[in-house]
Amino acid sequence: MGAGRTELMECLLGLQEYSGDVKIAGHKVPAKMDTSERIKLGICLVPEDRKKNGIFPISSVSNNMTISSLWRRLKHRFSIDEKAEAEAVTSAIGDLSIKVSSPDIEIRALSGGNQQKVVIGRTLLTSPKVLLLDEPTRGIDIGAKGDVFNMMVTLSEQGIGVLFSTSDLKEIMAVSDRILVMSGGKLTANILRSEATESALVSASAQGL
Repeated sequence: MGAGRTELMECLLGLQEYSGDVKIAGHKVPAKMDTSERIKLGICLVPEDRKKNGIFPISSVSNNMTISSLWRRLKHRFSIDEKAEAEAVTSAIGDLSIKVSSPDIEIRALSGGNQQKVVIGRTLLTSPKVLLLDEPTRGIDIGAKGDVFNMMVTLSEQGIGVLFSTSDLKEIMAVSDRILVMSGGKLTANILRSEATESALVSASAQGL
């Protein structure tokens, strides 16, 4: 808490002002570019607080999943290609093993783990180049955690950059290729997983406190 991880991810998505440069695929992202344009550019975020910032509780699973990518399914700029939308939702539900009786039910009827998968599915429908996951396994069961980790590995193998934050050392050591440690809003370590030890990570996280 207070390390600055969430603030960093919000800066990358354009939700907060920042100084410095952000580049994606070698190209600089204009500092004044808004969030919707950054999403189209390939940056997407799964927020830490799913209930507060991740879902529209009284909307359907389908609407929650497609809200960030409607621009991909617009016909003549004014109407939505409903067939393409339904196909995209059905495919995402299958790919992410989301347990839901119908994509038309309200998302609040789902378990926490399945709600999280819907939020992740929303980001994937935007075809991201960089996927930001802020504490993606918080508040979900063991089975759902395994599904999320498997998804992260699969996406990285497909060439998508996956940046996730967690305070769980076991998760870090199990999934990461490279580990960045923050403390007090500053980067205090940049370590390959093969060279990382729990003691070094704990020490870096305590710097400046």
